[in-house]
Parts: sequence; structure tokens; C-alpha cells
Amino acid sequence: MKKAFRVGMIAVIALVILLGIGYCLLGVYYMDGFPCFTWINGIYCTGKTVYEVNDELCAQSPYDGVAVIDKSGARLFVSASDVGMTVDYTESLNEIFSNRNPFAWGVYVFRNMSADYEPSIFIDRDRLDEKITDWEIFVDPSDFQCTIERGPDGYVLENAYISVPDRDKISDRVYSAMHQREPVLDLTNLDDVYREYDLRSGSEDKIALFHNIDRIQNINIDYAVGDEIINLNKGKMCDFILTRSDLTAAKSEEVDAKNPGQGLFIIGGEEKELPDVSELKVIEGILATSDYEPVISESRMYAFFKSISDKYDTSWMMEKYREGEGKTVIVNESRKGDGKIFDIDAEFAYLKDEIISGDSPESHRDFVLTKGAVVYDAIKDLGQTYIEINMGDQMLYYYVDGKLSMDMPVVTGNINRSRGTPTGIFPVYNKRYHTYLRGADYVSYVNYWLGVNKGVGIHDATWRSKFGEDIYKSDGSHGCINCPLSSVEVLWDVVEVGTPVILYY
Repeated sequence: MKKAFRVGMIAVIALVILLGIGYCLLGVYYMDGFPCFTWINGIYCTGKTVYEVNDELCAQSPYDGVAVIDKSGARLFVSASDVGMTVDYTESLNEIFSNRNPFAWGVYVFRNMSADYEPSIFIDRDRLDEKITDWEIFVDPSDFQCTIERGPDGYVLENAYISVPDRDKISDRVYSAMHQREPVLDLTNLDDVYREYDLRSGSEDKIALFHNIDRIQNINIDYAVGDEIINLNKGKMCDFILTRSDLTAAKSEEVDAKNPGQGLFIIGGEEKELPDVSELKVIEGILATSDYEPVISESRMYAFFKSISDKYDTSWMMEKYREGEGKTVIVNESRKGDGKIFDIDAEFAYLKDEIISGDSPESHRDFVLTKGAVVYDAIKDLGQTYIEINMGDQMLYYYVDGKLSMDMPVVTGNINRSRGTPTGIFPVYNKRYHTYLRGADYVSYVNYWLGVNKGVGIHDATWRSKFGEDIYKSDGSHGCINCPLSSVEVLWDVVEVGTPVILYY
């Protein structure tokens, strides 16, 4: 037993000695490398040297450089090689390496040897500054001047204040971003890297003129025209302000009572004829007085309202109705050939008074109707089957269930002899075949007759060889709607008594 015990003890001692030798040998092995179970920035470092770990750490997160974005949208890429940038973990690794005990590796098995370290970064600041300096965004403020520019939204004062990038501060920001190894540096919201300059000094005449222009162009009115809104905004208001290129035409304008606004201008809150050229000056291409008041053309103002009246007429409303976008139709009941339904003279006078007085006009206005304008409920008064007579175009159209069935040129009442055809919406009140039309100074035989309003009707006129165009102005009818025989014959056959007829100029 004693012998067996002695052999066992010897074996244990031998095992311990062998384990100790193995432990020491591993300690010797770890003298040139990191101990077991060591992780740095996610890299397993056991047995590796400082230089090996440094290489792996650098390769793990390569950095090419930073893209710098200016508020103008300009971009500059500063690469690591441009500025001699180096990334090195050696200092941190040496600190870890020098503080470890290679023969205490067994203890490290039970300790957390995982850590994260930042590298030492070197950037050649001179090379960085040189790279930043070459960027095209840097300008001399003295190269800029305050100007008045015309854009789609009216006149603007350009370069009253300019924001100039600060070279040194941008270089500091780039230097910091590269140390943080950021891929993008957006300067857009970094106000501290820009310097503000006020360029108004020395441009007092431009400032004064723009102030007066801005007061005028800020008039903003939404006009309700039928079912649409027409906006008189900055861009349109500026069309009324005269420029150098408008001077010759403005000088040739003469006051004409029949043409509102012709030869008259609004200058400094007064309505007057164009002053002598010697009293005017040109600033930034804009005509102005010595008091820096812009010259506003009344004829252009009137032309703006006339363009609305010309476009938005009864014909336009009928088109909108057929397209399902309108429910009302307005007709001017005048029989003199004037089909205007909006009172542009009233709107012109209102805007002119507001500009002269300097008051703030209404922001929304219903375009004033002419005195003879009548508003009809198209759905109720016309329906989908009706006859439309556009006397301005001298055309008749017949619609069935909302679709055009036929059309023809016509000749209506002679407006120059006060025989204009009545306007409005009337039903066909009778149909006659082979009948005589009698008046104070005429008797005419017609084959087909559709009565419309008080003895005025749609009928053939075999005595005419031409229809349409402007015949009605000099050789028009006594008020009836003259039609080609072949066309009105077809119309007479299909139109029923009671069918609505809309007549307008």
C-alpha cells in the first residue's frame, strides 16, 4: 500500500511539474504576443504581435476620405492620400501589451479581455489647407453687386446679402470629420462656416427703387371668373412696370377716351401722361423717376383685363358645360354684337384706384358682370339636347344628348342697322313649312322655319350664296338666323318644338 501510495504521489508530482512546465512554456509563448482570449475592436488577438494586430485593425475599417458638400450643391472629395492621412493603433496596443503579464495568462481565461480602442490619426494640415483652398466655392465678396432681377415670381433684390464660405472654418470642419473618419460632411446647415456680407451700401438707388416696386408687385388678387380663379400675382403685376425696351412704345401712346388706359401711366401715386425723357432715369433696366418711382402702364393693365374678358366668354362657358366642369352659362343680352359678360372697365378702375391710393386691395374678388349679363342654370335651361348659335363666330350647332349632331354657318341680324338678333335662351315655339315672312319693308318666302323669339326664327335663305364670316355686320338679316337650305332642312326634320336655343355674341 505504501509503495502504491508513493508511486501515486510521484505521478501526481510529475503531472503537476509537467503542467507547470506547459504553463510556463505558454507564458514564454505569450511574451511575444497577446495572451489568450484577447479581443480588440472585434479582432481575436491571442498570440499575435502588436504589428500584426495593428495591420488587421487598419484593414478592418479602411477609410478613403470625406465628401464635402457646400450649400450651393458643389462637392469636394478629400481623400486620405491627398492629406497624407495615416491611421495607427500601435500606441494603444503597446499600452495594452506592456501592461499584460504573459505568465498570468491563466487568469485571463476568467477575465474579460475584450476592449475597443481608437487609433492615432495623423493628417498633414498644410496639405489639407491647400486642398480646401483650391475648391471653387471661395469667392471675393467685392466681386458681387446688389442688383434688381426679374424672375417668374416678380422682381427680387439679388445679392443684398451674400453668404460666403469661410476657408479656415471649413478646413477645421474637414480636419475634424476626417479624424472621426466620417464619409460625408454636409456644410448646408452649418451656419458658422459661412460669413454674411451686406452689399446694400453704395446701392441706395436700387434699394429705393426696389422698395417702391415691391409695394406694387405685392398686390395679389384672386379673381373669380365663372367657375375658375385667375390670380393677379407678382409676375403679372410686374408686366405693368415699364423697362428701357418699352420706352419707345410708351412715348408713342396718346390719350384716347375710347381706349381706357391708353397714353396714361401711374407714377408715384398719380395718374399722368409720360413725363419727358429727361425727367426719367433707367435703373437696372427699369424706367423710374428721380424719386425712384417705377412707371406703370395703364394700357397694359387694361390689356390684362381684356385678355380675361376675351377668353372667358359665353363660348368658353358652353365648352366647360359640355365637358361637365360648369353648371352656369352667362349671356350678355345686348343685341348690338357686344358679347362681353364681364365688366373689365370696372375692374380696371378698381385696380387703378388701389395702386394710386396705396391701399391694400381685396385678396379675392368676383369679377364684376356687365349690366346686360344674365346668369342661366345650364342644366335646367339647356339640358343635353339644344341648339347653340354663336353669333360672334356665325355658327349654329345642334347637340343631342350632349354630343354634336350637326353644325352650319349662318348669317344673323345686321348689327350696324340696329337689327341684331336677340340673345339669351329661348325654346323653339313653332315649326312651319313653306311660309312667308313679312315685315315693314319686306316679304320673303322660306321653306323651313323654326320660331325662336317674337318673330325671330331659324330658316333657310335661298337668296344668299354665302354664309358665315362677317356678313352679318353689313348685310345681315332683319334679326332672323339665315341658314343654308340643305342644312336647315335636316335640322327642321329632327328638332322638336320646345328644344332650347341659346344665342350669344
